[in-house]
Amino acid sequence: MAIKFFGHYLLDNAKLTAEQLTEAVDYQSLKNLSLGEIAVRKQLITLKDAETINDKQRILDKRFGEVSISLGLLSEDQITMLLATQKKEKVFFGEVIVEKGFISQELLDQELQAFEREQKLESVALNDEIDTLDKDGIIKDSIAIFGKLYSRIVHDYIKLVGINKQGVKRQGVIALQKMRGDLHLDFALQPEDPVSLAISQKFLKMEFDTVDEMVVDIISEFVNVILGNIAVKLSANSVRVDLTPPSIVENSQLDTKEYITFDFATTQGNLTLYLKL
Repeated sequence: MAIKFFGHYLLDNAKLTAEQLTEAVDYQSLKNLSLGEIAVRKQLITLKDAETINDKQRILDKRFGEVSISLGLLSEDQITMLLATQKKEKVFFGEVIVEKGFISQELLDQELQAFEREQKLESVALNDEIDTLDKDGIIKDSIAIFGKLYSRIVHDYIKLVGINKQGVKRQGVIALQKMRGDLHLDFALQPEDPVSLAISQKFLKMEFDTVDEMVVDIISEFVNVILGNIAVKLSANSVRVDLTPPSIVENSQLDTKEYITFDFATTQGNLTLYLKL
């Protein structure tokens, strides 16, 4: 067993085809808009305003509504209305595959119950493992901030699926940044190429077809944003730290045996987080 998204669970159990899974995920992504996208659609703010709010979110680690209100771009009543619209329009994966005739409602209910039982056991095991590794809460904070920023920037789902598989080589560019001061933390992120492209496209609002020099620079900046938010959280607890500039390292240059390895799954692909305290 391994933690996975429900769609991949159905694929692995031959309840969906790969083509049906892709079609359902694409449809869901098209329908489930962010608050910024809904606000632009309703002409409450401009696209440039939405990008300004998103840029601030990366720095402040605050919700879209909080940032937009602080900037004077939206009111509390407007945020409440946008949240209600988002909730009303939200479509769930199960609804999509039933609506498209890929699976019956009865089979969906059966598979969903089995999936939830399996994933609950896996989640408990992963949480117990993190608790064993994490003496000061740094790992939990790092994972939480990373996951939150990935979801906000890429507008994608992300799940922790495995821990501590040391020495196994993954694929993709590796961006490494170090934190020094009262606390020493080495933070390296390795997205698979499709995930690097997804991050870059959302980060820079541009289309990318290959992992070129610009994409590599964006992944480095993405890591810098994550570490910056972790540093802000630490400073709020009077922990003084400085950040080194992020750098790109080769697979052969990163001794993964020195790191705690965390594997994540997204709808775009997989990515690996390496932490060394």
